[in-house]
Amino acid sequence: MKKFSLIIFIIGILALLGGGGFLAYKLIGGTNTADADFLVSAGAWTKDGEEGVIWQFTEIGKGTLTTNNHTNDYDFIWALDGNKLKIETSWLYNLENEYTYSLDQGGKTLSLTAGDQTITFVAE
Repeated sequence: MKKFSLIIFIIGILALLGGGGFLAYKLIGGTNTADADFLVSAGAWTKDGEEGVIWQFTEIGKGTLTTNNHTNDYDFIWALDGNKLKIETSWLYNLENEYTYSLDQGGKTLSLTAGDQTITFVAE
């Protein structure tokens, strides 16, 4: 009976240490916001090297963009599907684009790849 109690005690201590380690990992790791929420909360996204090209994810599924520093603004709808960003823009006609995206929340950068072309946006 004494051995059984000792084994249960040791298992309990190991479980406590494992839980404490997991809690510390989660607390130290910080919070990781869902990508869609982060795109909206980060504000305007400016194309790296082209300050006049600005995308604004205004809410989940909706946004506006400009290519000439807000002389003309265009509405778009968007969705994230796995690692894909799908955008439909109301320009002179409807444009539909699909990008493979990479979002660095810590560095506030959004990289979009279509074919062999990569575009990088930086949150303001």
